[in-house]
Amino acid sequence: MVMVGSACLVVFPVPISYVVEAWRAPPPSPTQLGWAPDIPIRYANVHGINIRDVKVGQGPPLVLLHTLRTQLDMFQKLIPALFQDFEVYALDYPGHGFSDIPKVEYTPELFITAVAGFLERVNVEHAFVVGESIGGTIALGKV
Repeated sequence: MVMVGSACLVVFPVPISYVVEAWRAPPPSPTQLGWAPDIPIRYANVHGINIRDVKVGQGPPLVLLHTLRTQLDMFQKLIPALFQDFEVYALDYPGHGFSDIPKVEYTPELFITAVAGFLERVNVEHAFVVGESIGGTIALGKV
C-alpha cells in the first residue's frame, strides 16, 4: 500500500508539469547582456526561427557553440578574452536561451542546419568553430 502511494506521488506530478509548461509564457528577451552591456544582442531569422546571437571583435571569425540546455551566456568569460583577436559569434540554438522555441523534433540535424543556416545568414563562409559537448558534435556534423 505504501509503495503504491509513493508511486502516485512520483508519477502524478509529471503530466501536470507538462500542462503547466504548455501554458507558461516565454520569458521576456533581455535588451542587453548583464555581463557585457556594450555587446549588442542580435537576432537572425534562420528557416523561420529567430536565433539570438552576439557578434563582437575583429579578426578571423570564431563561432562558439554551447552545450544542450544552456545558452550563449555560458561563454561570458571567454568572449571578452577572445574578441581582441577574433570576430566572435555566439548563438542560442533553437529552443535554447532566448531563441524561438519551434514545435519540432529536436534532432542533431535541427541544430546542425540551424547553425549552418545562421552562418549563411550572417555571411560567414570560413570560421574557427569551438564547441563544448554537443557543440563540438554540431561543429563536426553534416546533414
